Amino acid sequence: MVHDASTIVRVVDRLTPDLDAAPDWFHQPQLRVFIVPGATTTLVLTMSHILTDGSGFKQYLYLLCACYNRGSEAVTGVQNTVKLDWLQELIKTHPAPEEESNVDHPAHALALPRLAAKTAPRTAHVGGVVLNGEVIKRLIQATHDQHVTVNDVLLALFGKTVQAYDPEVTALAIACPTDMRQNIENDQATLRIANHTARYNPAIESPVSDSLRTTVQKMHAGMAALKAQDQFLDSVRSLMQQYQHESIADLQQIVEAHYHVRPIGYTNFGIIDDERLILAGLSVTDCLLTGSFRIAPMYQIACSTFKGRLTLGFNMIGTPQEVQFGQDLAGAMASRLEMFIDPVTATAQSVATSIE
Repeated sequence: MVHDASTIVRVVDRLTPDLDAAPDWFHQPQLRVFIVPGATTTLVLTMSHILTDGSGFKQYLYLLCACYNRGSEAVTGVQNTVKLDWLQELIKTHPAPEEESNVDHPAHALALPRLAAKTAPRTAHVGGVVLNGEVIKRLIQATHDQHVTVNDVLLALFGKTVQAYDPEVTALAIACPTDMRQNIENDQATLRIANHTARYNPAIESPVSDSLRTTVQKMHAGMAALKAQDQFLDSVRSLMQQYQHESIADLQQIVEAHYHVRPIGYTNFGIIDDERLILAGLSVTDCLLTGSFRIAPMYQIACSTFKGRLTLGFNMIGTPQEVQFGQDLAGAMASRLEMFIDPVTATAQSVATSIE
């Protein structure tokens, strides 16, 4: 229980890499808020993954805005639901496969080159690339034309971007998190701030010579097959069956087997509702959601859309060279998005740039 707001909210002159370098999530508050006043105020919120996942964080963020706008009235009668009976029942209707698979440990995992020694001094950094609304409109139109989803495109093109640095790897194996809340039938709860993330484990054969559109089609087919099998349940099945009676050490082994952190990660926060992300009297102009901080050369891209603009964000603990590489990687993925949307125009622009 927190009784002192100063342990959560701090007003600072500027954001520095060491501002929140070593949070103790086991003994300190699960939320930290930093306010940087100025002509444009910056608000930074960090939340523990122990408490919730990306979708839960969005729910918390909307609730926080409602409290700011309406005070205690916003939480009157509001109750956070954390029961998992719905998931237990869902697993019962989807038996485990006859043969145990090891899909969460791909034989040839994607990786990025190491640019600095493990002992090199590193600092935390948040970066990313923002694509304007016109790009998003064209992207959505392209997905409709090709009968794929935006997530198929982002997942496939991120894989191709990383593969460019390790072209010998022909299988794009990237875990794709999914919010299990969408599988709750007749859900009357207004709030589920907890970790309800499982993940699909697509692994498609796509050599570096494949076109972007070919890779996207393969990813779409792979994801469709996994969704038809409800494969995401495999990542939580053992945990749900044993979490009430196994030791913490044994549960950690279960998580490692079915839901471990890979060197290359992907997450999609989806659309951030700008009609709910409102602070009375203030205009929220930009919103960047990112995943966990990872030490280079580990890398996670985090996709989200706010006010019609797509953001490809990342957190990194790295050297200046590694951080710049991370920024370049996000930029390279954005370029591939443009090429996927309009290969002819993108190629023409590339040729024109080369001529100049």
